[in-house]
Amino acid sequence: MSGPLLRVEGVKKHFAFTKGILFSRTLGHIKAVDDVSFDIKAGETLGLVGESGCGKTTTSRMILNLEEPTEGRILLEDQPIQGLQGEALRAYRAKVQAVFQDPWSSLNPRMKVGRTIAESLIVNASRDRKSGDQAKIAARVRELLLQVGLRPEQAEQYPHEFSGGQRQRVALAAALASRPKLIVLDEPVSALDVSIRAQMMNLLKDIQAQDNVAYLLVAHDLATVRHMANHTVVMYLGKIVEKAPTEQLFADVRHPYTKALFSAVLVAWPGRSEEEIELRGEVPSPLNPPSGCRFHTRCPYVMQRCSQQEPLLREVSPGHAVACHLFDNA
Repeated sequence: MSGPLLRVEGVKKHFAFTKGILFSRTLGHIKAVDDVSFDIKAGETLGLVGESGCGKTTTSRMILNLEEPTEGRILLEDQPIQGLQGEALRAYRAKVQAVFQDPWSSLNPRMKVGRTIAESLIVNASRDRKSGDQAKIAARVRELLLQVGLRPEQAEQYPHEFSGGQRQRVALAAALASRPKLIVLDEPVSALDVSIRAQMMNLLKDIQAQDNVAYLLVAHDLATVRHMANHTVVMYLGKIVEKAPTEQLFADVRHPYTKALFSAVLVAWPGRSEEEIELRGEVPSPLNPPSGCRFHTRCPYVMQRCSQQEPLLREVSPGHAVACHLFDNA
């Protein structure tokens, strides 16, 4: 395949806002995601960052085919994922997996972890009706446990017998069981102790190098994104405001909102000064977003046209795109 593994094209997701129970009426639409486009190549990681409520989770849910886009297309290996049913949907579920923030909530406390990891393998085996599957499944579970840094005999233990970091390793093993091409990582290390976050991030990178799996990394922690992501997309109130190769973005932040995100992070190098940007007010409601640039109500560089004209996402340097009127003539 010559093109990207995953392609998101002009995707929108609007939720109807209703009032009443028996005779409900629609009062408006919450524009959770509004015209978002990006690509993910096989074996690469795309970081998706922004404040809570910016549309990151809704975007990832549409990629997982848990939500249907209002407009736009999502394609995996050049095949649209909308409308998949039956066998085609099961095949897509095998190719696209997820690891969530809280491993405890994603594991069945009454099920041994070996059975949890084997679930997708059991479903596929019963569908294909192959002989000798039980032995193959057991061997695959042992292989997965070793791959994520656990011992094969731990397959007989329950989730409460593991630490938080170990449970996240179990969740990762379960996601890897079906040999996916893409894994959605929703804050995969934010619930872990600081001392083991680096171990988990390095494990994810090692697995990516071994299996050529792609990651969509949804995160607040910019350090995690810088360590793992090849490209980074910054979202604000349902729209992309900046996207670039990760190292290029960190070296040359352009959009005022992205600058504000970076200025809120503690400086890692003593003596190095960073531009500090203090945002005014609260994030506007996606039910009634501001006209023009959605960030203009909080932007320290706001101009008259910012409230009237929506800025286009345009390239200001090779591979680096920004949606801001400050760069209209770039």
